[in-house]
Amino acid sequence: MQDTTATGNKQLGTVNGVVLDEFGNPLQGVSVIIKGQTDTVSTDKAGSFSVNAGLNNVLVFKYPNYNVSEVEVKNNTVITVRLLNKYIKSPSEINVLYGTADESKNLGSVSTIYTNQLTTTPATLYTYALPGQLAGLYTQQYSGFTNPRTSGQTVADFVGNVVQHNNYSANDNSEFNLYLRGQTPITIIDGVQREISSIDPESIESISVLKDGLSNILLGINSSRGVLLVTTKRAQAGPPRISFTAQSGIQQSLGLPDPLPAYQYAYLYNEALQNDGKPPIYSANDFNAYRNHTDPLHHPDVNWFNTLLRDNSPMTSYKLNVNGGTNIARYSVSLNYLDQAGMFKTDPSVNYNTNNDLNRYTINSDVTVNINKKFTVDLQLFGRIQQSTQPGPGYTNILNTLFTTPNNAYPVYNPDGSFAGTTTFTNNLLAQTEFSGYLRNNSNDVLANLDLNYDLSSITPGLSAKAKGNLAFESQSLVNRSLQNNTYTIKADSSYAAVGSPVAQSNSFNSVSSARYFFGQLAVNYDRQFGKHNVTGKLLYDARSVTLNFDLTGVTKNEALKAGYNYDGKYFVEAAVNRSGYNRYPPGRQYGIFYAGGLGWQMAKENFIKDNFSWISSWKWRATYGRTGNANVDNYGYYNFLQTYSPSNGYSYSTGTSRSDVQGVFANTLANPFISWEKADKIDIGADIALFNEHIKINADYFHDRYKDLLQIRGNSIALLGTPYPYENIGVVQYEGGELTLTYQNNINNFNYFISGNASIQSSKTIYNDEIATPYPWTRHTGNSPNALYGYKVLGFFKDADEAATSATTTGYTAQAGDVKYADLNSDGVINQFDLTVIGNNKPLIFYGTSLGFNYKGFSFSMILQGVANHDYLYNNSIVKEFAGVGFLGLTYAGQGYDNLTGRWTPETANTATLPRLSLGNANNTANSTLYVRSGDYIRLKNAEIGYSLPYLWVHKLKLSGIRLFANGENLVTLYGYKGMDPEVNGYAYPIQRVINAGVTIKL
Repeated sequence: MQDTTATGNKQLGTVNGVVLDEFGNPLQGVSVIIKGQTDTVSTDKAGSFSVNAGLNNVLVFKYPNYNVSEVEVKNNTVITVRLLNKYIKSPSEINVLYGTADESKNLGSVSTIYTNQLTTTPATLYTYALPGQLAGLYTQQYSGFTNPRTSGQTVADFVGNVVQHNNYSANDNSEFNLYLRGQTPITIIDGVQREISSIDPESIESISVLKDGLSNILLGINSSRGVLLVTTKRAQAGPPRISFTAQSGIQQSLGLPDPLPAYQYAYLYNEALQNDGKPPIYSANDFNAYRNHTDPLHHPDVNWFNTLLRDNSPMTSYKLNVNGGTNIARYSVSLNYLDQAGMFKTDPSVNYNTNNDLNRYTINSDVTVNINKKFTVDLQLFGRIQQSTQPGPGYTNILNTLFTTPNNAYPVYNPDGSFAGTTTFTNNLLAQTEFSGYLRNNSNDVLANLDLNYDLSSITPGLSAKAKGNLAFESQSLVNRSLQNNTYTIKADSSYAAVGSPVAQSNSFNSVSSARYFFGQLAVNYDRQFGKHNVTGKLLYDARSVTLNFDLTGVTKNEALKAGYNYDGKYFVEAAVNRSGYNRYPPGRQYGIFYAGGLGWQMAKENFIKDNFSWISSWKWRATYGRTGNANVDNYGYYNFLQTYSPSNGYSYSTGTSRSDVQGVFANTLANPFISWEKADKIDIGADIALFNEHIKINADYFHDRYKDLLQIRGNSIALLGTPYPYENIGVVQYEGGELTLTYQNNINNFNYFISGNASIQSSKTIYNDEIATPYPWTRHTGNSPNALYGYKVLGFFKDADEAATSATTTGYTAQAGDVKYADLNSDGVINQFDLTVIGNNKPLIFYGTSLGFNYKGFSFSMILQGVANHDYLYNNSIVKEFAGVGFLGLTYAGQGYDNLTGRWTPETANTATLPRLSLGNANNTANSTLYVRSGDYIRLKNAEIGYSLPYLWVHKLKLSGIRLFANGENLVTLYGYKGMDPEVNGYAYPIQRVINAGVTIKL
């Protein structure tokens, strides 16, 4: 992409000009070449250049991480050129844990994306931009809208109780699961662990995943899980760089099932009753009334999805970023406002918002001051105010009711305008959604980072020191202003009877959670070159304390030493050791030693490569090993090395001669005084290759991670003890696989283009699991993936009564024609626990992504394709297999039915049936089995964007540096095999959203 303006009317010979960046600031060091020649000049500090050129010569402008621009010399000799950033950057320095590293010297396995790869995704969280872009990182979206908590996060009663945890720290990501080589990564933002996903992508410089043991060893006791490393943009010297982005989009729900119309539902419900030996309840007249809508009061046919849900809903955001300063003092400020509306309809007569709504303000600022030539102070402040609203009952409860309420349950309104209902359905769905008040969650976050950097080169060259401090507070609260309306049913005499339970509007305030964090770190760094010898070192101490709600403070400490050596940028060695501990382990057993090492070889610098293969720019081999840890104890109750006791819940014992009652106590789960952290041995072997003047880049990795001492409860235990057994460090699981990333970038004149693809394959196996002994190998979990699905193998459906009577069936159940026929694996004539086996998710998981695009004369295009293979889902929910909610709605009304029920078994459809015969609550036919396993494989056009940057001549007249118009989208097209459900978000969850978005970015 290029943007040129030519002015002046001097005689050709010497061509002068200036090269600017996207903010109109001069670029120093830009290479200016006359096409077809070898001579090169470079721009100075003012961005100016001078070159001897003739008429119609083409000048080529090149600068690292900027698109190539070509300008033809015409009847002018003064040229202004604006260069725009590449979509995929390849910087010489990359961000690593607690610092930066020369990319050519790094031995770890690191994948990185940069700002432009994040900002094309219109979403509430930066996690939406991660699928398909980072090798090794598997993402699964499980909700299409934030799901705020409405109850406390920990137990406040400590007397006789072990507090259970459900979070490590404040986390605003309630829509995605992230797995890095099979583990949930730790998020590190600007050197501090904090689980905040709502940072504005425009203020993020890069997001990396650190995957191997050496890259994460400085986390010590928490180094096993890998790191999601987020680095925000920091203050940079130069004239003020101001950008403002405004964008607005619409969201559309995807993957919603198709409910059966009332007449079809009634017909199939009759069939289910008859199959169960019960008389039908719907007549032919009922079918006609439902089909023709002639009696909407007594024969309603309400599509509740259409009644409650919008076709689309808006999402709006505004972003302001300012960066600049001098070599003495620099500043960066990012402001963001976001408003996302939900999918529920509202009523204009209600004077408050009852729809889902997410409203957020964030600020991220950074100020860097050079106190003197050696001492630098950096202060970063982050604040977030977030408010989320949902209908009074909570949107999760509404969705559960929506998915399980049949079209013929009741009309929306009675003739007198009151909310309709029945003795079974006592709370009208429309009343719940639009007229039942609201719940409002308020979240407030504030944190401060203070970095002190001191150059100690006066003691010895290459020596420096750094001190870092972080203080953060987070709170969540709930305002409950919900209510419940009465509902009425019409009796036979046309009078009304109340069937609901009205509740007056609440006005209560609850504290959901509060958290306080402190992090302090001291480090001495050394990096010095002795001729061809380079020596690096880091001596580090840090401490992190976390206080959640009323918990006792958890403290993690690290004392680490890391050293490296390389010769001539060709041979590398690096090692680190970390004494690390956590105060929630038994006294005397709180600290452990964790270590890692790596070797590297830059093969491209060897004579046999550089003298014979000039097209090989770089070929670096690397290998690392790490003994890492995972302080996982909080998931099982902290301080569980101490025996605790609980009261006997009202039971008392008579004692003494007077037989007085005395309160008794009993022992909780047996304490484990030897409990320890989980461990891992992690091996990574990789190569980083650059070919053809770095137009092609290849990154490949093989990893072998063995996790051991995993906390599990023994299966081979006995009941003689009289109290539950504790979690012990006994499990062993292995993950291994490979990752490959290929990137090609080039240009044809002013047409700059790129394509990048990555693929990952991960296999996992349970090496040791202390499970109950079984004589049948197919029932064992050991040897299979820890993510494997278990159930019965289905052979089909019983074709007739004789086959049902002579085949193996579930104990106590008399099978009929059309029932599910399960494989009797042990041939004992009974279907029971000894016939359970692996039915899915036992193959290596494959996930991949491709991004491609181009830039040409102000026009830009990019797209991201993302996919998954060898992933299975057990869709054993009532949307798939039966009448939704049949288990609790009784016989007069089963739950809702969906179009998949038309594939049920009947004598006429025996050869084509996809579901067993219809029945109400038939446990035999609804057991976990291969019948309900569906492939989770899919390919999704995750993101696409088209944009246009106005020519510099136009915007300069407006005293601006740039104006860019763009339109983008999220979740645009998905290819997968099942109608009415999404391959990621399914069941009664909030559906995934397709987003169509447009906006403008103005740069000053």
